[in-house]
Amino acid sequence: MFMKIKQVVVVEGVTDTIKLKKIFGNDNVDTIETNGLALSKNTLNFISDVNNVRGVIILTDPDGPGLKIRDTINTYLNFKCFNAFINKRRIINSKKIGIAEAQEEDIKDALNNLITFETENESITWKEFLYNDFFESDARKKIAKKYNWSEKINSKRLFKWLNLMNLNVEDIKKIIGE
Repeated sequence: MFMKIKQVVVVEGVTDTIKLKKIFGNDNVDTIETNGLALSKNTLNFISDVNNVRGVIILTDPDGPGLKIRDTINTYLNFKCFNAFINKRRIINSKKIGIAEAQEEDIKDALNNLITFETENESITWKEFLYNDFFESDARKKIAKKYNWSEKINSKRLFKWLNLMNLNVEDIKKIIGE
């Protein structure tokens, strides 16, 4: 029995679409392909229109270009969409690190654990971020592991994403202590 995904999944390319359709069935998942970094204004407008009707899930490759595409779409949609993350360490393919190369279970897990970002308020200040050493390598790695983000996430992006997820100091300390 295939799981049906009601939102449209934004991926980078046709091989990602093929992989998702193989896992979920042709009629159970719809995708929009960004054509990698060649993401056009027309495609962004289309993603926005679809998001207003069905919602979108951003599922880009866990590499530098995938992160840039994710940031571009999130910003364009004012973070009013879902994000799914694949842990790049779980992809067993030395040539390419992408959705098409990810394991079926990891893709299903990512789509079952969607993350939404909130832009309304700041849940942690920069001072609290620094005071609690959340920028330190060990803390960054634990937080990144929890959400399947890259362990190489920089402090500025980590701070931004923690705020976008509306996590406070106590929430982050629990993650680090797990």
